[in-house]
Amino acid sequence: MHTIEDLRQANAALDEVAERWSAAYSENCTNPLDAEAKAAAEKVRHIEEDLRRRGLLPFTAHELLEESLDQRYPDAQSKEVVLYNGKRYRRRFYPLALSKSGKSVKQWVKKWEPLDD
Repeated sequence: MHTIEDLRQANAALDEVAERWSAAYSENCTNPLDAEAKAAAEKVRHIEEDLRRRGLLPFTAHELLEESLDQRYPDAQSKEVVLYNGKRYRRRFYPLALSKSGKSVKQWVKKWEPLDD
């Protein structure tokens, strides 16, 4: 069980790692802080999910919309367009985690994007 203070601390740690990561960044080699940065981001994501599930952190309007769309269209494929409450939305998948080489995706994230007609 996490608290709001845990989230603040995790965000502070993520910001600190992000600053060190930027300072150590080089195009020619792997950043030695990659694993630490990914772990810090994952910890923040995990704490936020826990707090939202328990009702301590409110869902955004977009998150509630995505939840409704996911429940109504659970098997929507990539780039599939659906109509919901008179508006059109497209299902999109984005890479969340890549392999070390960056050539294959280890984890995907699903999003709904509104289509402006």
